[in-house]
Amino acid sequence: MKNLFIFLLPLLLLACKGVEQHRGAIEELSGNWDATTKAITDFQAEVSNEFTAYTQALAALHPDDMTRAKMTPVQVSAWEASQKTVTDALGAYAPLQKTVSDFVATWSEKSQEVTALKDGLTAGKIEGDVDAKLTELNAMIATANENLAAWKAQYATIKGSVDAAMAGLRQGTSATTTPPVQ
Repeated sequence: MKNLFIFLLPLLLLACKGVEQHRGAIEELSGNWDATTKAITDFQAEVSNEFTAYTQALAALHPDDMTRAKMTPVQVSAWEASQKTVTDALGAYAPLQKTVSDFVATWSEKSQEVTALKDGLTAGKIEGDVDAKLTELNAMIATANENLAAWKAQYATIKGSVDAAMAGLRQGTSATTTPPVQ
């Protein structure tokens, strides 16, 4: 038994050294992964919350029946056109939200691989080609950051369009709440 232990000890030390050589890279990957995850999920929540706020604001600007009865046909048409402009602008949120959600689903799947690397580091044994996995996951972080920058630019454009459409609707709504002077 003692001979077996003496034989296995160098193998165990060699295996642990193999894991230790990746410690810094795995810890760096883990930190970057967590930071990128937070940035993406924060952005996703921001877009969702903003969309909800716009939708609620649009509903709040809808004239009640009494006000609508006092509006001229021209005012009704103008209000409906403004409302459609806002609704169309809000429609641009759906593709952005889907793109982000699809990426988050893939990201979540890959998170399991990051967890496996961290768990392997803790256990002292990592299976597979660690260098290849680190390269793949670091590339995904770079892709996520590039996507996030593009999504933020797209979001700014969408938000600007919705803000302009809402301003037009608000301006039209304030004009429709005052009955026309005859």
